[in-house]
Order: sequence, then structure tokens, then C-alpha cells
Amino acid sequence: MMSSVAASNPGRSSPVIPFIGRRRELRHLVAALRRRESRLIFGPAGAGKTRLIQEALARAGEPHVWLSGAQVLHELLADLAAQLAVRLARYPDLSRAPSISLKGAVLASLEAAPRPLVLEDVAEVEPRTYRFLREIYYLAGACLIVTATSPESLGHLRKLLWDPRQQLALGPLSGAEARRLFEEAARRFGLESLDLDDFRPKVLAAAQGNPGHIIAMCRLAERAEYHSGRRVKFLPLRIDALCSMV
Repeated sequence: MMSSVAASNPGRSSPVIPFIGRRRELRHLVAALRRRESRLIFGPAGAGKTRLIQEALARAGEPHVWLSGAQVLHELLADLAAQLAVRLARYPDLSRAPSISLKGAVLASLEAAPRPLVLEDVAEVEPRTYRFLREIYYLAGACLIVTATSPESLGHLRKLLWDPRQQLALGPLSGAEARRLFEEAARRFGLESLDLDDFRPKVLAAAQGNPGHIIAMCRLAERAEYHSGRRVKFLPLRIDALCSMV
């Protein structure tokens, strides 16, 4: 499990392609973060859930905790404790501390310095983890920002984030937004020498407005193995792009 405590990003390299589309969702999420209100952001792989949160956190200027792939309660607690710089004298190795000790220390830290907790790629939350996250959900000044493929995939956490007013569904970009994203990605990955008149419509048709798919195909297209003169060998590129999104 990878995570980060940060003021404006989740500890990964900053995206270099401009943020395109999602303006309504971005305004909504920035306002929710500033009010410390919990939100569920859902959509298929590549829909831009992570990027939306990055942009919103940067604009809201909120300190936060970011966890990716949180699953069983003990792993979640140990990761949170490490990122919040919690110290337990009896357990220098936090992964060996009992869950009840970690839970008390983490909640005390968040009570002292409340902040949003971003939980990325959540699926099938079990009852013990749900009960812990419920405490953070109701903690004054804290909130949960959760990403998932769908509300139905949350498991027990759906009991907290059931209200449609707390949910942001990320659908496909508009045609104009998808085309603009393609042009930005093509410039970023240096594809100007390729036959973009042939490659562009294939990418846009295959991606169906999914921004992650557009970027993945443009990223692969810079590699010589997918070139045949100025043309892009689209079918093998598309297959490999799909595999990279899984």
C-alpha cells in the first residue's frame, strides 16, 4: 500500500498534461474539501478520478492523507500511523503493533489535526474497516474522499456514502474535450512526426471519451516498436494500452 501526507498532491509526480474537462466536478469537489465534507468519486479505470482529486486538493490548499489500495484494517491503520508520524514506544515497527493501539493513536492524531483522508481504489470494505472509517467520517474537521469503480463495489462502506449528493460519477469527456486532450497528449509525447490524421480518429473512437485511455495510447505511440514509417500500428498498441489500464 502506498500513501502520502501532503499539502497539494498525493506523493506522485505532477501530471504534465493540462487538466481538461470536469469543471463542474472540480468546483464541487473543491467546495466539499473546504467544507470537509465526504465524497465518493466513481467511474471506470482511466476516467480521471485520481487527477480530479489532485487538482481539487491543489486548488483547495488542504493538507491531507492519501492512501492507495487500502484493504484490511490492520494495513490501513499501520499505513495511516506511519504517514501521520504516530509513534508507539512499545512498537518501533508499527506493522507489529496491535490494531487497537494503532486505532487509538491514529484517531488521536486526526482529532488533534483533522484533515481529509483520500482512499483510492476502494473495493469490498469489510465490517471492521467500515467501523473505523465511520469514526473518521463523523470526526469534526475530517472527511473521506473515496474513489471506486461504482457505489456497489464499496462493500460495507456504502452505508456511509449512499447519498447521491455525496457522489460524483465521472462519465466520458465530451467530443471536443477528448480531441483537445488528444492534441495536448500528442504534443507532450512528441508525436508530431507521425500520421496523426490516421492515428487521431482511431484513438478517439477507441477511447470513447475516457481520458486515461487517450493518454495511454498516446504514451505508447512514442515508442518505435509501434511505428511503421509515419503510421502507428494501432491494433497492437490498442491491445497493450488496454492491458496497461487493468
